Amino acid sequence: MNKQLALFLAWMGCSLIMVGAACGQQEAAGPGPDREIPVHSYLSGRLSVSADVDAVADYRGFEVLVALDNQGQPDTLGYAETDSAGAFQLDITAPTRGIYALIISRRGQILKIGELAVAEGDSATLEATFPVGNRRLRLRSPENAAWVAYQNTKAQHNNKLLALIQGGQYDENSVRTSVEQTTMIFWNMRSTFPNTMGSEVASAEAVIMLGGWNDSLALARAREVSPQNINYADVGQAVRRSQARLAGQEAALQLIRDFQERAIDDSQRAQLQSEFVLAHMDSLEYDKALEAARALASTYAATPWSRWADHAIYELENLLPGMAAPVFTTVTATGDSLALESLRGRLVLLEFYQPQDQVYQREFEARNALYAETGGDSLHIVSFSLEPDTLLNEAFLDGREAPGFHVFIPDGLENMTARRYNVNVLPTRYLIDAAGNIVGKYVGGTMTTLRDDVLALLRNS
Repeated sequence: MNKQLALFLAWMGCSLIMVGAACGQQEAAGPGPDREIPVHSYLSGRLSVSADVDAVADYRGFEVLVALDNQGQPDTLGYAETDSAGAFQLDITAPTRGIYALIISRRGQILKIGELAVAEGDSATLEATFPVGNRRLRLRSPENAAWVAYQNTKAQHNNKLLALIQGGQYDENSVRTSVEQTTMIFWNMRSTFPNTMGSEVASAEAVIMLGGWNDSLALARAREVSPQNINYADVGQAVRRSQARLAGQEAALQLIRDFQERAIDDSQRAQLQSEFVLAHMDSLEYDKALEAARALASTYAATPWSRWADHAIYELENLLPGMAAPVFTTVTATGDSLALESLRGRLVLLEFYQPQDQVYQREFEARNALYAETGGDSLHIVSFSLEPDTLLNEAFLDGREAPGFHVFIPDGLENMTARRYNVNVLPTRYLIDAAGNIVGKYVGGTMTTLRDDVLALLRNS
């Protein structure tokens, strides 16, 4: 493998994708399933060059590589070179089924990067004439067809939301319609692309996206999600909140126990155990949350979730009401320096969000109304967008009344401020008093509670 390719893989982080159904208010800090079940698949095809570029019909020398990034070192899972007719074939052995980097190069130059779905027994074909420009590599196989269908549906949904934002038409009814349409397509992929990774991810997302929009339907669908699903534990975590909204805390905790009983490995059980911690934290049951976090750290020490438990314990020991808020210094979207300590003397509302998040969108006007209700001189709002796409951030704020300081965090949840505030659910808000102490943490759709707390503090000050 040449040096250019190695550096490119390290820069791109071209690694195994075990896709979680990433939705705005879902857990983002925990690791995904870590089941290591080696799989074998096959890729063949033909690569050529346009006659307009090279009239010599000799297509040897294309290199086709399937790889993952293993702690900074690229691992080759499959490799082949084309013959004079451009034909190639390669066997692929991957550590587990997933989405891997597909890199095509020639004469030391990388020509195209794509994604290849790798699952046991899947046989894919690829034909391409270079240069391909911005066009996606067309991989044909059941697994790759399902993955492309999932990606296309997700992209269409995100584009709809962006269009609504840009057009000033982002309201509850329009978003609900888009969510219902997208989740129906996702759910139906179980029959159009049966037994594929794409349909598994899509069916899980068809449950998760419904949270807060149609909790009853989310719960009904969740019962049909198999423990074999890549995102089984994510589904359990999502519908815990749906169950809590419909039937209360005890019913929600029992639902997680039921999911744990059906789980097929410790990775799933550990991830579901983390939901007990979150559930107790949501209910301000801090002693029970700390107990659940310590149980997670000790019982599932052999899983990556032990580290997640350490973060939970950190929050319970450092971020509870009455404790000093972690200090930070940052740069706002306008290029100004901002330090938390410079805001002393007023209440401070820190909020971590993504512009496309449904809950944040629904509460945006209430956020602005709260600022106006305080008179604009009793409350600072500092908004951290964890969306890495600057254009999306700017589109969201363009033409909107959005009082407060705005900070764009390109490194998202890995940002030091987000980590100090242990952000793993969006939106997350912290209310800090005039002396710099934490008043409370507000996760998800809790603007009404936050407003009540702010006004109560101002009345009593």
